[in-house]
This record gives sequence, C-alpha cells and structure tokens, in this order.
Amino acid sequence: MGSSDTMAAMVRMLSRITSNSPITNLDDEDLNKVKADCDLAIVRLVNERAKIAALIEDRMGPGDGVPSAELKREEIDRIAEANALIGGPLKESSTRSIFQEISRVTSQLRHTVAFLGPMATFTHQAARCRFGINANYIQCERINDIFSAVEKGTAEFGLAPVENSTEGAISQTLDLLATSELQVVAEVCVEIRHNLLSRSELNKIQRVYSHPQALAQCRGWLQSNIMGAEVIAESSTAKAAQLAAASLPEEGIAAISSLLAAEIYSVPVRATSIQDLSSNMTRFVVLRRPNSNGKPESEPTGDDKTMLVLATTDRVGALHDVLNAFKQRGVNLARIESRPSKSKAWEYIFFVDMHGHWVDQNIRDVMEELKDHCSSVRVLGSFPFVRRATNTPVMPSV
Repeated sequence: MGSSDTMAAMVRMLSRITSNSPITNLDDEDLNKVKADCDLAIVRLVNERAKIAALIEDRMGPGDGVPSAELKREEIDRIAEANALIGGPLKESSTRSIFQEISRVTSQLRHTVAFLGPMATFTHQAARCRFGINANYIQCERINDIFSAVEKGTAEFGLAPVENSTEGAISQTLDLLATSELQVVAEVCVEIRHNLLSRSELNKIQRVYSHPQALAQCRGWLQSNIMGAEVIAESSTAKAAQLAAASLPEEGIAAISSLLAAEIYSVPVRATSIQDLSSNMTRFVVLRRPNSNGKPESEPTGDDKTMLVLATTDRVGALHDVLNAFKQRGVNLARIESRPSKSKAWEYIFFVDMHGHWVDQNIRDVMEELKDHCSSVRVLGSFPFVRRATNTPVMPSV
C-alpha cells in the first residue's frame, strides 16, 4: 500500500474519532472497530517511517548524515510537546518511551553489524545490546575479520572486545586499531555473567565445556558444586553451548555460557551467575568507516570519552611531557595502555582514553601540544561515556 493509501486510512480513522458523535456514545462493537482502525493506521505509519529512514540513509555517503544524539532528543521533544497540545491521556514519559522505541527499531532495520562469532558469544550479546535484534548480523571467526568486513563495506558497523576487567586489554584489537583507518563511534560495556547450561540434572553432569577464560573464572564454583566433573576447553562459550545442546541427558555434558546462548540453542539453565568474581565486565568498541571529512562524527553530549593512539619521540622524558600536557590542561585520563609498535624493536605506542570530546577546547589544546612530544598522534574517536555495564538486550541505536 502506498503513502497516499496510508494517509487516506489515517484520515478515515481520525474522522471517525473526531466526528460529531463522541466515542463514549459508541457501543462496544463500534469501539473495537475504531481501535482496530487505530492499530492499522499505526502499523502502516511505522512502516512508512521505516521506508523513509531507509531512503534517507541510502542517499547518504558512508559515515555521513548519522543523526546525532542531540538531534534525536530534539525530535522526541517535539513529539512530547505535540502530545501535550493534543491533551490526551498519554503521559509524557510514555510518549517519549514509545517514540524512542519506534526510532530505535526503524533505524536498526538497515544496520549490518560484524561481530566475533558464533551466535550467542558475549560479543554477540554486546552487539544486540547496542543494535537490537533487528539488525543484520555477520559472524566473524577472528577479530581482524571484523575490521576487514567494515573496511570493505560488507558491514556498516563492527563490534570488537577491547578490554576485560579481570583479564586486561585485548591486545589484538588494540594492534588493529593502531593500523586501521576505522573510527570508534561508540562503546558498549557488558557485565559477564556465566551460567551452567545442560540437558542433564546438576548431579549427573560429568563434563563441562567452555572457553578457557570462562572455565578459570568459574573454577571455585565448579570445585564446590560439581567437583568430579571433567573440565574441557572449547574455542568459545557459544561453541560449548552448541555441544551441550546437541547432547543427550544421559551423557552428562554441560557448558558454561550466557543466557543468550541458552535461549538461542534451547539448553536448560542449571545454575546462574556462577563466576567467582561478580565484577567481571568486558568493554567493546563500535567501529565504522570514517566520514567524508575524516573527523569523528559524534557531537558532544557533555559526558564524552575520546580515544587516541600516539607514539612518543625517542628522547628522555618524552612520556613525562605527554602526561604533563594532559595535566596542565585539566584533562582526566581514564586509561592508558602500551603496546609494541611493530615497526621497531623496543619501541612502544600508547592508547589513551580521556574524558572529553575532541571539539572541546582543552582537548584541542592538548592535541596541539602533543605534536611537539610525539612522532605520531591520531584520534580514534569521540563518543558518549558509558559508565556502567549492561545486560539489557537492546539499547538505543548508534
């Protein structure tokens, strides 16, 4: 049905509601008909909105025209104001929630996201937190495949792990960030909760499969609850869940994996949150090709983080001078990580996470001074600061 038909249906629905006969005078049958007309009009208009959003995106170049957080807030503010003028029973908070969800879902339909597979890994979970369940997901076997998919345009976005609270930095991701032209446009922090999945009862479990890190992080629980079970390393927690899903109850096979894996592979959950440390989190970066001007595309929100990579000059006190530049301009460093430069033995590059946005004057001043102390410096991206982990299946889209 075309746009004209949709609008005609909307007009008919509105004319019935706003006719001289108040809806309070309608009998139950007519009220249900009017409600059905409302539902049909809503569905048609949401689909029209999705088509328009896709058309707008098709006309944009890579990395251009992405609505900023501020623009999205302005759109929702206008809708909330319109609702107040209408004077209906819908509260402002409900109006905002409904249209935020409509905006999120319709914008997700076009996103193609590369992640470290298989399905139901924690990277997949993080991707769903950021992009929702409606995005088109591409499974990658290796982290460098994620970068390659985005660089080649196979995927619009890529999501890669960059840091774990117990295991530290993900060196492969950092090395790729240092050499790739991709930009970091967002971050996602996911709380890692391990669960025991099995078709067997707890007292019948004989073998437990999972990724080596997951097995190590649950060692105490395993020794206390199923001490006699054999512990076997697998390539991923999702692969372990697949093995448990394919097993028979009498085989006594279990997996340490996520609740998402239990959902996707239909495996019963025998125990939840079995990790020995409760504060286990992994941070992921969202990658995208640079926009036309090569600068980070996000607009400042007032609570942002900027990532950069730099290499100091080969002289005494160079790193001290770099750190002092941040101090003198009141720039707070959230994280600094060193990696071998790969170009010369015993030379290092540094990854810096700092509070603020690249357009902030103090950040721009720091960047200018760093040119005197560094052989190279590059902004990887500026984006809203994520201050807490999430296990929510869906967050607002990029």
